[in-house]
Amino acid sequence: MTIHWTKLWLDLFGTTEWAGINLGFWAAMAATALVVIGMNLLFWTRKKKED
Repeated sequence: MTIHWTKLWLDLFGTTEWAGINLGFWAAMAATALVVIGMNLLFWTRKKKED
């Protein structure tokens, strides 16, 4: 059994696009933004290594 995510989303919300762009694109953009924010938080909050 396979899950058809597009059909499920379409049944729930009635559309698979937002602002004329596929929601898969927006999901990928959101995931990338979360990774970037997480990396920035990680590296900007680290203590400097003393020599």
